[in-house]
Amino acid sequence: MTNRRNMLAGMLGTVWLAAGASSAKAADDCTEKTKLSALLDRYVAALNAHDARSYPDMFTETYIQHSGRSPSGLAAQIENLAHIVATWPDIQMQVEERIFDGNKIAARSLYTATHTQTVQGFAPTGKRISFTTLDIWRVENGKLAEHWDLVDTAALQKQLRGE
Repeated sequence: MTNRRNMLAGMLGTVWLAAGASSAKAADDCTEKTKLSALLDRYVAALNAHDARSYPDMFTETYIQHSGRSPSGLAAQIENLAHIVATWPDIQMQVEERIFDGNKIAARSLYTATHTQTVQGFAPTGKRISFTTLDIWRVENGKLAEHWDLVDTAALQKQLRGE
């Protein structure tokens, strides 16, 4: 009987230790997701305020931009925001869905703006437009380090044509 009790106590102890480790990992994951979500929120706030002053705190110097629409690097991202705001003076971004996995942020976002400038060869229509993006960022040491994205350019161009 003593062997059974010892074995049962040992098994329960193992289960308790595993549950504790699992709870600690879940808490660490929750903390990391909170940090990633806060980083994404700071990025959206800076874009919506049309203000890149906080970019050095959010982007690594060696930031890699995979889209091909702008060069890589922190300085290029600051210039890219200035170009976006010049093209779309009232642009706003809204994250509609966010997913975190390890050191990655994935977001499905909606951008809205008024077509007041020539864009992709299309003369201004003065109409409100919207387009969606899917973005994935890799985070390194609490900063955005790498970015991949897809823009719904077909829907955007349809609106730019006035359709």
